[in-house]
Amino acid sequence: RCRRSPVAEGRTADRVADDLLRSIVRGEVEVGSLLPKEAELAERYGVNRSVVREAIKLLEVHRLVRPIRRRGTEVLDPMRSVSPEVLRAMMTPASGRVDREVFRDFLEIRASLDVQMSTLAAARRTEEDVAILEGHLARLKDALHDRARYDVCSEALTRAVARAAHNRIFEMLVWWNQEVARDLGDIFRTVRPANEPHLAGLSLLVGLIRDGEVEQVRTLVEAFHDWATPRLLAAAALSTGAPLSAVMEGIT
Repeated sequence: RCRRSPVAEGRTADRVADDLLRSIVRGEVEVGSLLPKEAELAERYGVNRSVVREAIKLLEVHRLVRPIRRRGTEVLDPMRSVSPEVLRAMMTPASGRVDREVFRDFLEIRASLDVQMSTLAAARRTEEDVAILEGHLARLKDALHDRARYDVCSEALTRAVARAAHNRIFEMLVWWNQEVARDLGDIFRTVRPANEPHLAGLSLLVGLIRDGEVEQVRTLVEAFHDWATPRLLAAAALSTGAPLSAVMEGIT
């Protein structure tokens, strides 16, 4: 009998963990209840019990379950988790579906953090930070009209702004934000086109950070999110086949 390779088992455990994670997030498994026994889960998913054990360990990493001696594995409240995987599952509970209410909450927090991070960058940037930001701008210019490259360079620029704020938590949060938004790339591209106007906006931001114009940075970033948020919500609605009237309501 052929044995499954460790790599294959790991990938299978990831799939089992993701399915269980989404079931917990959707409320199909009650908080405070116990997960089914290993043998039952192994039969349900058609895998070895070792795969189930690995999947449950992954859920522990996301703080969605905890083992209780002599009882089993207790399901925890997803709202207690800070894992980007959990929030991704909350925003996209099923393939091709975006939960607009969760997405709205995410955008609200994202906008507030972006404003604070960018203004701190303007107040604290060093000459080295400015040189790094301008280097990222040059790479963005080279990547114009190349969608994939532009996305990568744009994310790198955002991380450089976080580093210019000289606050480690902001840099961590930017990585977290980019991980959460990974499944929604097509939606975010509606407000991040790989074209000259978008590059000009980023160039203005970097220039204001370079010049230490804290209040102008605040005004610029707040204006961007005021413009972008309703369009992102509309794009999310379109992606799920919502009526055009609901989409227009979001941007008017």
